[in-house]
Amino acid sequence: MKIAERRFQKIFRRAAVGRLRSELRDGKALKGYFDESFRVKSKEVMLSTIELRGKAPKLKTAIAADFENAIKLHRYYAALDETQASDPRLWAYLSHIEFRKYALARWGLTGTLKDLKDEAKKVKALNRLFDHWFVISNDRDLRRHAIARLWWAAHLTYAPWERDPEFFADLKREDPYYFTRILLATQDIYSTILERAMGRSNRILISMLDYLARNPDFAASREQIRGLTKELNLLYGTKKIIGLDRGSLRRLIESVADEVVADGAVAAQGGSDGRRASGAGGDEGATVSAAGD
Repeated sequence: MKIAERRFQKIFRRAAVGRLRSELRDGKALKGYFDESFRVKSKEVMLSTIELRGKAPKLKTAIAADFENAIKLHRYYAALDETQASDPRLWAYLSHIEFRKYALARWGLTGTLKDLKDEAKKVKALNRLFDHWFVISNDRDLRRHAIARLWWAAHLTYAPWERDPEFFADLKREDPYYFTRILLATQDIYSTILERAMGRSNRILISMLDYLARNPDFAASREQIRGLTKELNLLYGTKKIIGLDRGSLRRLIESVADEVVADGAVAAQGGSDGRRASGAGGDEGATVSAAGD
Protein backbone atom coordinates (compact mmCIF):
# COMPACT_ATOMS: atom_id res chain seq x y z
CA MET A 1 0.00 0.00 0.00
CA LYS A 2 1.41 3.35 -1.05
CA ILE A 3 1.79 5.85 1.77
CA ALA A 4 0.60 9.32 0.82
CA GLU A 5 3.35 11.90 0.84
CA ARG A 6 2.87 14.62 3.42
CA ARG A 7 2.30 18.04 1.91
CA PHE A 8 2.78 21.44 3.50
CA GLN A 9 1.39 24.85 2.59
CA LYS A 10 3.58 27.40 0.86
CA ILE A 11 3.57 30.93 2.24
CA PHE A 12 5.31 34.21 1.39
CA ARG A 13 8.43 35.22 3.22
CA ARG A 14 7.93 38.27 5.40
CA ALA A 15 10.11 40.46 3.17
CA ALA A 16 7.99 39.52 0.15
CA VAL A 17 4.80 40.68 1.87
CA GLY A 18 6.52 43.92 2.80
CA ARG A 19 7.58 44.44 -0.80
CA LEU A 20 4.09 43.78 -2.14
CA ARG A 21 2.54 46.23 0.29
CA SER A 22 5.16 48.89 -0.41
CA GLU A 23 4.82 48.62 -4.19
CA LEU A 24 1.05 48.71 -3.94
CA ARG A 25 1.12 51.73 -1.64
CA ASP A 26 3.27 53.56 -4.19
CA GLY A 27 0.84 52.61 -6.94
CA LYS A 28 3.51 50.69 -8.85
CA ALA A 29 1.80 47.31 -8.51
CA LEU A 30 -1.78 48.29 -9.31
CA LYS A 31 -1.57 46.92 -12.86
CA GLY A 32 -0.85 43.44 -11.52
CA TYR A 33 -4.22 43.26 -9.77
CA PHE A 34 -5.97 43.22 -13.12
CA ASP A 35 -4.00 40.13 -14.22
CA GLU A 36 -5.19 36.56 -13.76
CA SER A 37 -1.68 35.29 -13.05
CA PHE A 38 0.89 36.53 -10.57
CA ARG A 39 4.62 36.05 -10.86
CA VAL A 40 6.65 35.52 -7.75
CA LYS A 41 10.31 34.60 -7.32
CA SER A 42 10.98 31.23 -5.70
CA LYS A 43 13.21 32.88 -3.10
CA GLU A 44 10.20 34.86 -1.85
CA VAL A 45 8.26 31.69 -0.99
CA MET A 46 8.84 29.13 1.73
CA LEU A 47 7.20 25.99 3.10
CA SER A 48 5.25 26.40 6.32
CA THR A 49 4.50 23.78 8.98
CA ILE A 50 0.81 23.75 7.93
CA GLU A 51 -0.02 20.24 6.73
CA LEU A 52 -2.52 19.92 3.91
CA ARG A 53 -5.24 17.30 3.59
CA GLY A 54 -6.64 16.22 0.24
CA LYS A 55 -6.90 18.38 -2.87
CA ALA A 56 -7.05 22.16 -2.77
CA PRO A 57 -10.72 23.22 -3.01
CA LYS A 58 -12.16 25.13 -5.92
CA LEU A 59 -13.98 28.16 -4.55
CA LYS A 60 -17.16 29.43 -6.14
CA THR A 61 -17.33 33.18 -6.70
CA ALA A 62 -21.03 33.76 -5.98
CA ILE A 63 -21.82 35.51 -2.69
CA ALA A 64 -24.36 32.78 -1.98
CA ALA A 65 -21.51 30.25 -2.00
CA ASP A 66 -19.71 31.75 1.03
CA PHE A 67 -21.05 29.02 3.33
CA GLU A 68 -19.96 26.23 0.99
CA ASN A 69 -16.55 27.83 0.46
CA ALA A 70 -16.03 28.27 4.19
CA ILE A 71 -16.59 24.57 4.82
CA LYS A 72 -14.24 23.59 2.00
CA LEU A 73 -11.45 25.79 3.36
CA HIS A 74 -12.01 24.74 6.96
CA ARG A 75 -11.73 21.06 6.05
CA TYR A 76 -8.74 21.56 3.76
CA TYR A 77 -6.90 23.53 6.44
CA ALA A 78 -8.11 21.34 9.31
CA ALA A 79 -4.62 21.27 10.80
CA LEU A 80 -4.41 25.06 11.02
CA ASP A 81 -4.21 26.45 14.55
CA GLU A 82 -5.15 30.00 15.52
CA THR A 83 -1.56 31.22 15.61
CA GLN A 84 -0.88 29.98 12.10
CA ALA A 85 -4.27 31.32 11.00
CA SER A 86 -3.21 34.82 12.08
CA ASP A 87 -0.05 34.83 9.95
CA PRO A 88 -0.11 37.63 7.33
CA ARG A 89 2.28 35.63 5.13
CA LEU A 90 -0.21 32.78 4.75
CA TRP A 91 -3.20 34.87 3.76
CA ALA A 92 -1.24 37.10 1.38
CA TYR A 93 -0.01 33.99 -0.41
CA LEU A 94 -3.47 32.45 -0.61
CA SER A 95 -5.12 35.57 -2.05
CA HIS A 96 -2.29 36.35 -4.48
CA ILE A 97 -1.42 32.80 -5.58
CA GLU A 98 -3.46 29.82 -4.37
CA PHE A 99 -6.95 31.30 -4.67
CA ARG A 100 -6.20 34.25 -6.92
CA LYS A 101 -9.07 33.56 -9.32
CA TYR A 102 -11.56 33.72 -6.46
CA ALA A 103 -9.97 36.85 -4.94
CA LEU A 104 -10.07 38.64 -8.29
CA ALA A 105 -13.71 37.74 -8.89
CA ARG A 106 -14.95 38.69 -5.42
CA TRP A 107 -12.54 41.36 -4.25
CA GLY A 108 -10.73 42.49 -7.37
CA LEU A 109 -10.80 45.88 -9.07
CA THR A 110 -13.50 47.02 -11.45
CA GLY A 111 -13.04 49.06 -14.59
CA THR A 112 -9.59 49.50 -16.13
CA LEU A 113 -6.17 50.72 -15.07
CA LYS A 114 -6.83 54.01 -16.90
CA ASP A 115 -9.76 54.67 -14.55
CA LEU A 116 -7.31 54.81 -11.66
CA LYS A 117 -5.67 57.95 -12.98
CA ASP A 118 -8.43 59.67 -11.05
CA GLU A 119 -6.95 60.11 -7.56
CA ALA A 120 -10.18 59.41 -5.69
CA LYS A 121 -10.72 56.15 -7.60
CA LYS A 122 -7.10 55.20 -7.05
CA VAL A 123 -7.37 55.66 -3.28
CA LYS A 124 -10.58 53.63 -3.22
CA ALA A 125 -8.91 50.84 -5.20
CA LEU A 126 -5.89 50.77 -2.88
CA ASN A 127 -8.10 50.60 0.20
CA ARG A 128 -10.03 47.71 -1.31
CA LEU A 129 -6.87 45.75 -2.04
CA PHE A 130 -5.31 46.37 1.37
CA ASP A 131 -8.58 45.35 3.05
CA HIS A 132 -9.14 42.11 1.17
CA TRP A 133 -5.74 40.92 -0.05
CA PHE A 134 -3.54 41.57 2.99
CA VAL A 135 -3.60 41.02 6.73
CA ILE A 136 -1.55 43.12 9.13
CA SER A 137 -2.18 41.59 12.53
CA ASN A 138 -5.57 42.49 13.99
CA ASP A 139 -8.93 40.71 14.05
CA ARG A 140 -10.53 43.22 11.70
CA ASP A 141 -8.02 42.37 8.97
CA LEU A 142 -8.70 38.66 9.34
CA ARG A 143 -12.46 39.21 9.15
CA ARG A 144 -12.11 41.18 5.90
CA HIS A 145 -9.44 39.25 4.03
CA ALA A 146 -10.79 37.46 0.94
CA ILE A 147 -9.82 33.97 2.16
CA ALA A 148 -9.20 34.38 5.89
CA ARG A 149 -12.76 35.60 6.49
CA LEU A 150 -14.16 32.29 5.23
CA TRP A 151 -11.87 30.04 7.25
CA TRP A 152 -12.37 32.06 10.42
CA ALA A 153 -16.14 32.12 9.96
CA ALA A 154 -16.17 28.33 9.99
CA HIS A 155 -13.55 28.02 12.72
CA LEU A 156 -15.32 30.35 15.16
CA THR A 157 -18.69 28.66 14.72
CA TYR A 158 -17.79 25.00 14.21
CA ALA A 159 -19.57 22.71 16.71
CA PRO A 160 -19.40 25.08 19.71
CA TRP A 161 -20.83 22.30 21.91
CA GLU A 162 -17.55 20.43 21.42
CA ARG A 163 -15.34 23.38 22.28
CA ASP A 164 -17.41 24.48 25.27
CA PRO A 165 -19.64 21.47 26.12
CA GLU A 166 -20.94 22.67 29.45
CA PHE A 167 -21.98 26.11 28.22
CA PHE A 168 -23.45 25.05 24.88
CA ALA A 169 -24.96 21.70 25.84
CA ASP A 170 -28.47 22.86 24.83
CA LEU A 171 -27.33 23.89 21.34
CA LYS A 172 -25.96 20.56 20.12
CA ARG A 173 -26.88 19.81 16.51
CA GLU A 174 -26.15 17.03 14.03
CA ASP A 175 -24.57 19.55 11.64
CA PRO A 176 -21.27 20.87 13.08
CA TYR A 177 -21.54 23.86 10.70
CA TYR A 178 -25.06 24.81 11.80
CA PHE A 179 -24.00 28.19 13.19
CA THR A 180 -21.60 28.83 10.29
CA ARG A 181 -24.61 28.80 7.99
CA ILE A 182 -26.37 31.42 10.13
CA LEU A 183 -23.29 33.65 10.31
CA LEU A 184 -22.85 33.61 6.54
CA ALA A 185 -26.56 33.87 5.71
CA THR A 186 -25.99 37.49 4.71
CA GLN A 187 -22.99 39.78 4.43
CA ASP A 188 -24.63 42.09 6.94
CA ILE A 189 -24.84 39.48 9.69
CA TYR A 190 -21.21 38.56 9.18
CA SER A 191 -19.77 42.07 9.09
CA THR A 192 -22.02 43.52 11.78
CA ILE A 193 -21.19 40.84 14.32
CA LEU A 194 -17.60 39.83 13.64
CA GLU A 195 -16.19 43.30 13.03
CA ARG A 196 -17.21 44.43 16.51
CA ALA A 197 -15.27 43.73 19.70
CA MET A 198 -17.98 41.42 21.09
CA GLY A 199 -17.34 39.09 18.15
CA ARG A 200 -14.17 37.99 19.96
CA SER A 201 -16.26 36.24 22.58
CA ASN A 202 -17.31 32.85 21.27
CA ARG A 203 -20.05 32.59 23.89
CA ILE A 204 -21.62 35.90 22.88
CA LEU A 205 -21.17 35.19 19.16
CA ILE A 206 -22.86 31.79 19.26
CA SER A 207 -25.61 32.97 21.63
CA MET A 208 -26.45 35.83 19.28
CA LEU A 209 -26.48 33.52 16.26
CA ASP A 210 -28.78 31.21 18.21
CA TYR A 211 -31.16 34.12 18.79
CA LEU A 212 -31.15 35.01 15.08
CA ALA A 213 -31.86 31.39 14.16
CA ARG A 214 -34.87 31.33 16.50
CA ASN A 215 -36.12 34.71 15.32
CA PRO A 216 -35.95 34.82 11.50
CA ASP A 217 -38.12 37.94 11.23
CA PHE A 218 -35.68 39.84 13.44
CA ALA A 219 -32.74 38.42 11.49
CA ALA A 220 -34.27 39.68 8.24
CA SER A 221 -33.93 43.30 9.39
CA ARG A 222 -30.53 44.91 8.88
CA GLU A 223 -31.40 47.76 11.23
CA GLN A 224 -32.50 45.42 14.01
CA ILE A 225 -29.35 43.31 13.73
CA ARG A 226 -27.23 46.44 13.87
CA GLY A 227 -29.18 47.78 16.83
CA LEU A 228 -28.81 44.54 18.77
CA THR A 229 -25.11 44.26 17.99
CA LYS A 230 -24.49 47.88 18.97
CA GLU A 231 -26.14 47.46 22.37
CA LEU A 232 -24.42 44.15 23.10
CA ASN A 233 -21.09 45.64 22.09
CA LEU A 234 -21.59 48.47 24.58
CA LEU A 235 -22.32 45.93 27.31
CA TYR A 236 -19.27 43.93 26.26
CA GLY A 237 -17.17 47.07 26.64
CA THR A 238 -18.24 47.35 30.27
CA LYS A 239 -17.45 43.65 30.82
CA LYS A 240 -20.94 43.12 32.23
CA ILE A 241 -21.86 40.15 30.07
CA ILE A 242 -18.59 38.23 29.76
CA GLY A 243 -19.16 36.11 32.88
CA LEU A 244 -22.86 35.38 32.41
CA ASP A 245 -24.04 31.78 32.32
CA ARG A 246 -25.83 30.46 29.25
CA GLY A 247 -29.36 31.06 30.51
CA SER A 248 -28.62 34.60 31.72
CA LEU A 249 -26.90 35.51 28.46
CA ARG A 250 -29.79 34.17 26.42
CA ARG A 251 -32.33 36.15 28.44
CA LEU A 252 -30.22 39.31 28.18
CA ILE A 253 -30.00 39.04 24.39
CA GLU A 254 -33.75 38.48 24.16
CA SER A 255 -34.41 41.48 26.38
CA VAL A 256 -32.11 43.78 24.42
CA ALA A 257 -33.62 42.54 21.14
CA ASP A 258 -37.14 43.32 22.44
CA GLU A 259 -36.00 46.86 23.26
CA VAL A 260 -34.51 47.25 19.78
CA VAL A 261 -37.80 46.17 18.20
CA ALA A 262 -39.79 48.49 20.48
CA ASP A 263 -37.50 51.44 19.74
CA GLY A 264 -37.86 50.76 16.04
CA ALA A 265 -41.64 50.69 16.31
CA VAL A 266 -41.66 54.00 18.20
CA ALA A 267 -39.35 55.60 15.63
CA ALA A 268 -41.54 54.34 12.80
CA GLN A 269 -44.66 55.63 14.53
CA GLY A 270 -43.03 59.01 15.06
CA GLY A 271 -42.13 59.21 11.41
CA SER A 272 -45.64 58.27 10.43
CA ASP A 273 -47.14 60.87 12.77
CA GLY A 274 -44.76 63.46 11.40
CA ARG A 275 -45.80 62.70 7.84
CA ARG A 276 -49.48 62.91 8.76
CA ALA A 277 -48.95 66.21 10.57
CA SER A 278 -47.04 67.54 7.59
CA GLY A 279 -49.77 66.38 5.26
CA ALA A 280 -52.47 68.02 7.37
CA GLY A 281 -50.57 71.28 7.49
CA GLY A 282 -50.22 71.22 3.74
CA ASP A 283 -53.96 70.79 3.28
CA GLU A 284 -54.68 73.72 5.61
CA GLY A 285 -52.21 75.87 3.80
CA ALA A 286 -53.81 75.00 0.47
CA THR A 287 -57.25 75.80 1.85
CA VAL A 288 -56.15 79.22 3.19
CA SER A 289 -54.43 80.00 -0.07
CA ALA A 290 -57.49 79.05 -2.02
CA ALA A 291 -59.71 81.17 0.25
CA GLY A 292 -57.35 84.11 -0.19
CA ASP A 293 -57.69 83.79 -3.94
